[in-house]
Amino acid sequence: MSLRVFHIVFIIASIALSVGVGVWAVRFYQEAGGMSWLAMAIIFFVLAVALVLYGVRVWEKLKEV
Repeated sequence: MSLRVFHIVFIIASIALSVGVGVWAVRFYQEAGGMSWLAMAIIFFVLAVALVLYGVRVWEKLKEV
């Protein structure tokens, strides 16, 4: 497995993990109602979006290599 493929797979896994933790935090927020759970959900969803943008940028850059 090349470094390029590993990097893309790692970014996709990180996005999936971020979305999963965000959904988990939303569920706990709905059950417990603490604002820290909502803040955690927002942070992880923003992180997932940032990782998507990073992944697109890396994909474009690594096409040249």
